[in-house]
Amino acid sequence: MTYSALLMVFPFVFGVGCVGAKPAAGEVREPAHTTLPTNMPSSPQARDVEPVVEPKNVESGVPDPVQPPAVAQPCPEDMVDVASVCIDRFEAPNEKGKHPLLMQSAHDAEAWCKERGKRLCNEDEWVRACEGPQHLPFPYGETYQQGVCNDDKTWKAVQWGRLGRWPDDVARAEANRLDQSEPSGMREGCRSAEGVYDLTGNAGEWVIRTRDNPTNYSHVVKGCYWGKCFRPPHTPSCEYVNYGHEAGFRSYEFGFRCCKDRGAS
Repeated sequence: MTYSALLMVFPFVFGVGCVGAKPAAGEVREPAHTTLPTNMPSSPQARDVEPVVEPKNVESGVPDPVQPPAVAQPCPEDMVDVASVCIDRFEAPNEKGKHPLLMQSAHDAEAWCKERGKRLCNEDEWVRACEGPQHLPFPYGETYQQGVCNDDKTWKAVQWGRLGRWPDDVARAEANRLDQSEPSGMREGCRSAEGVYDLTGNAGEWVIRTRDNPTNYSHVVKGCYWGKCFRPPHTPSCEYVNYGHEAGFRSYEFGFRCCKDRGAS
């Protein structure tokens, strides 16, 4: 082979494997493999986009409508909003100008409230209503004021033998003799900062116990009654509690008021 022939063959033989050499006619080459970063999004549209998951109805597969946040309902007109619970403005029957219901047991009170779509207040709720947002020792202020509420009447001796025959006429006559309650709401000064009347004085009020005491019965009586309080210091304060009776006990001075949770729409 001549020198000129070698010059023609050499590029063909050795150039086939060189990088950048053109493929021969009809030859198909695979593109060079490029490794992409694993954290790179598959498309520009996928960057910084959070997946949207809509709640679906299991049966139909149709997305459920987005529900607005629950909104607490306002208290009924005859009740007062005290720290997220509604409480009756007056002692049961919760009507201004009417005497409180008396000779009531805690069971009576719970049934009466339930029939009206309410419930008996618990001890903490009652104390909060009495003290108000400023946590006063008395519903009307810092110090006891005799006569502001119906709490300074003279005590009358009880004939328990007669009263224990309730509800016959003899028992009713004895209860009427002992009754020194006044129509609810008659003493304007005897109201809490939020507008709840007669929390101290007038009738003692059954509540569900939420605080420890020497007996720990299921219910206690709050507010004393028209004859002050039975135990020293005999001062009808928001904190005073009568823990001496079981829920089935009834007496001439025992009444109640109802509470209600603020429902959500």
